Amino acid sequence: MGTIIANIVQMAVSYQGMPGWYLKILEGINYVFTVIFLAEAILKITAYGWSYFGTAWNKFDFFVVCSSLLDIVMD
Repeated sequence: MGTIIANIVQMAVSYQGMPGWYLKILEGINYVFTVIFLAEAILKITAYGWSYFGTAWNKFDFFVVCSSLLDIVMD
């Protein structure tokens, strides 16, 4: 829960006209959060198997992780 809140704060501190170094720091922090959430999803899928996808929250979590990875690739 703390990691999710920290990620929300990280996304909320961006603003129009921010310096390049500030943007690079925020991007780096975003990569760290993406790796953390990806590791969580991998561990849960490993532990629960296909039943991981049995709950709506896990499906949503998996969608968010995949969207984050797509955002990094497209960037």
